Amino acid sequence: MDVLKVKDCIEKIIADIGHCRRDIEVKGNARANAISNYDKQLKIAIVTLKENGKFPATLIEKIAKGVCSDHRLTLELAEVGYKSCISNLEALKAQLNGYQSIYKHLDSV
Repeated sequence: MDVLKVKDCIEKIIADIGHCRRDIEVKGNARANAISNYDKQLKIAIVTLKENGKFPATLIEKIAKGVCSDHRLTLELAEVGYKSCISNLEALKAQLNGYQSIYKHLDSV
């Protein structure tokens, strides 16, 4: 590898890190919204089930979680997307570190 190729790789990774940071912000907002929505829907389901009075109090929360399973799925997917972006950022940082080491070595030769 020559110095120019390594420099280009470093610049590309820096640009990718910028995109990744924006993705983390978007995914973080989606995650926060999914958490809020799930909590709200779960509370609504619990209140509705209590008002109906058809189920024992010990089962209401479990039944409400079943009623809100679609919202829980959305929450879990948002969580996975957010964590995936964080992992991608860590991988990019490791790549950048490696290329910077190579660049220093090539530049000093």
